[in-house]
Amino acid sequence: MKKSILLICIILLTSCHTASYMHDIESTPYGIDFKEGKWLLNEIESPKSIQPKLTKIAYDNFQKKLGDRLKKAEDLTTISLSYIPINPGKNHLKRIKKESGFDYLINIKTSISENEIGALKIGQTYSEKKNVAEAILEVYDLNTLEIIYTRKVIGQVSIDNDDNEDFSFVKSANGIMISCLKKILRKIT
Repeated sequence: MKKSILLICIILLTSCHTASYMHDIESTPYGIDFKEGKWLLNEIESPKSIQPKLTKIAYDNFQKKLGDRLKKAEDLTTISLSYIPINPGKNHLKRIKKESGFDYLINIKTSISENEIGALKIGQTYSEKKNVAEAILEVYDLNTLEIIYTRKVIGQVSIDNDDNEDFSFVKSANGIMISCLKKILRKIT
C-alpha cells in the first residue's frame, strides 16, 4: 500500500508543468507604511468567475495589517464609486477622496493574456501552448493624489512540441492569476 502511494506521488510530481513568475522591473522596490489612515480596497478588475476569490485573498491579507481601517468599496452603501481604472488621473483621485473620505486607495487588476492549455494535458502536443496571466496592484495616497506603491507580476506556464508526456497537470490561467496576486501581497504584507 505504501509503495503504491509513493509511486502515485512520484508520477504526479514528474508529470506537472509548473509556472514561472516575473516581477516587473518598474515595480516599487519598497513596501507600504500601514500605520495610519483609512484604506479603501477597490473592486478588483478581473474575470467575474474568479473575482470573489481574488477579493477574499486581497481583503484578508490587508486586513491583517489594517484591521477595521480597511473597507471594501463594494460594501460601502453611502457612496457609489464609478469604475476606477489602473493608473487613474488626479481628477479621478480627487473625486474619490471627496466622495469617500478615505486616505488610501488599493487598486488591483488581474488579466489573462493566453489560455491555451487546460489544467490537464492529455496526448501529444504538436505546437507550443501557453497559459499567461498577470496581476497589478497600485496604492494611492488620496491626500497627496500620488501613487505610493505599484507592483506587477506576470506568470506563465508553457508546453512546447518537444513535450513527449502523454499525460500531465498544468497550472490553469486562473491559478496563475491567483498566484501572481499572492506573490505581490507577500512582498508588501
